[in-house]
Amino acid sequence: MLNISKKTILLADNDVDYMKNIKERLEENISVQVIGMVNNGEKALQEAEEKRPDMILMDILLGERDGLWVLEELNKKRIGSTCIILSAIGTDGVVRQAMDLGAMYYMTKPIESNILLERIVQVFTARKEVAAIKEKANMTQKYFQKGVDKIYEEQRINELKNMISKLLNRMGITASIKGYHFIRTGVVMVIENKEAILSVTKGLYPDIAKEYNTTAEKVERAIRHAIETAWKRAGKEIFYELAGYYMVSKPTNSQFIATMSEYFRMQ
Repeated sequence: MLNISKKTILLADNDVDYMKNIKERLEENISVQVIGMVNNGEKALQEAEEKRPDMILMDILLGERDGLWVLEELNKKRIGSTCIILSAIGTDGVVRQAMDLGAMYYMTKPIESNILLERIVQVFTARKEVAAIKEKANMTQKYFQKGVDKIYEEQRINELKNMISKLLNRMGITASIKGYHFIRTGVVMVIENKEAILSVTKGLYPDIAKEYNTTAEKVERAIRHAIETAWKRAGKEIFYELAGYYMVSKPTNSQFIATMSEYFRMQ
């Protein structure tokens, strides 16, 4: 028996004996389950709605509500069962109409059972391959989007660091001063997480120190020295531009980082 992961099939034909024969051949040779056998279009649609079979093997001749009507209703109700038509009617117009309505194949009776089995296996195998391709495409798209997001995030952070660097240089804090790098990193961290400024000693300093493989104490001293340097140069005037108020004495480390962070967050 060929294993195709136990697919479900609905049979719809006005010849009950024909359906019994098809059911027997199917379940003997491939791993499928026939979940219903109906002899008219209304019952076929009802069974399809309730049981959502993977496949429907259906004749066109199903009474007043024929196979074409069933195909049309399946489309309206968005029932995604694959349909194969098995019918003695094989005129071009009917075949074309059935295919336009979504039938996967149109096979004219009498049909050799081995050919029908091959066609069913082909359909299920193809659907499995298509599903795998779609899943792979979705995963590729997801990883691609993550990569794009990462690039944009890196660009945003680099642009932010560049703006902070320019402002620090205007204050007289240049890259040769150790605290320059610590301040820039601290400002970025607080922009990304406003809560970080609430715990400078136990949170922000250790996080900065980790970035530069140093200690929180050295970070605190270096930032304080950088601010002192700025206050002797142009830092006092530039800080006034950022804060909107004049400070006679130099700001604390946390005041300095918080003010710069808020300034860039508002940009």
